[in-house]
Amino acid sequence: MTPNAIHPGRFKTGSLLRHYKGGLYTVVGTCLIEATLQPGVLYKPHQGDSQDVTWMRPMAEIDDMVATAHGAVRRFVAVSDGGYLGSDVCA
Repeated sequence: MTPNAIHPGRFKTGSLLRHYKGGLYTVVGTCLIEATLQPGVLYKPHQGDSQDVTWMRPMAEIDDMVATAHGAVRRFVAVSDGGYLGSDVCA
């Protein structure tokens, strides 16, 4: 099986993302999920007790629409395009 190409687009390393529930996350990088060879996004939270944990989500899920009481919204929206690399943002 040939690995799927990773097209980071708005998920460039250092991009700041806001989750639809309000949390802020910095993109650490992109990856391939070993079991499926699908592209994924690695990201770290700016809030909570897991700031030292790197999370991974399939790229399709990062970019998908989520049903809310106010209609469908993107799961994550870009707050910055990758120029941000620090941890001085407060949620």
